[in-house]
This record gives sequence, structure tokens and C-alpha cells, in this order.
Amino acid sequence: MLLSSPHEYLYQLKTKNKAEATRMWRQAIKDKWRHRCAYCGTEHSDMTIDHVIPQCLGGTNELTNVICSCERCNHSKNHDNFETWYIQQPFYSKQRHRDITEWCRIKNEGKKKRYIRGRDGKPTRTMIQ
Repeated sequence: MLLSSPHEYLYQLKTKNKAEATRMWRQAIKDKWRHRCAYCGTEHSDMTIDHVIPQCLGGTNELTNVICSCERCNHSKNHDNFETWYIQQPFYSKQRHRDITEWCRIKNEGKKKRYIRGRDGKPTRTMIQ
């Protein structure tokens, strides 16, 4: 199951360990991309996770902002804007560009944790929907 963030694996009690939750989340992303680089399309057994919008430019660590990437593409992209960098690459593909753009719009699977707020604005209970 692919959840929105490592924290969701903890909230839904898939694991009790933060490091294991992160590992499970990263593995689920790689599995969804079939261990292929979202940018160049090459298949590797040791893929990395890349932020489409780098965190230093305001990108989040959420599912819709991270994709499977080979080390070469991840390092080459560095902190650049995804679209500007990708269009200049010799391996640019319109289909992969659409796939990445669509990935950034996906709805997250699984239940969501939601706080119910009391009169004073403080959470009074937590609800999983």
C-alpha cells in the first residue's frame, strides 16, 4: 500500500518504528515506479528518491513531490526546477514528463488522520477516515 508519507505508516500502525516506516514508504514508491528512473527510464536495483520540487525551493516531503530516480539523474538535477532541467536532457520524453506531472497530482491511498478541534482550537480527539 502506498501512503502519503512515512508518518502515515506509523499512524495506521503498519510499523512502530520511524526508520522502518521511512524504508517502507521509499520501497512503495520504488515499487510503484517499477524500479525505473522517472526521468531517464533506466532500471536499477538501487534507485534513489528525488524531490520533484527541491525542499530548498519549498518542496515538501509528501508522496506527490517525490519520485523514483537513478543516482545520475538525481545528482544532475540537483536543486534545479524539474521542468527546466528535464526539458534540456537528451533523454527527455513527453510520456515520462506526463507521468511525472500526473504523479504529482495523484490522490493518496489509505485512510487519513484528522484532528477534531474543540472550542478553544486545541485538538480534542483524533479521527482516522
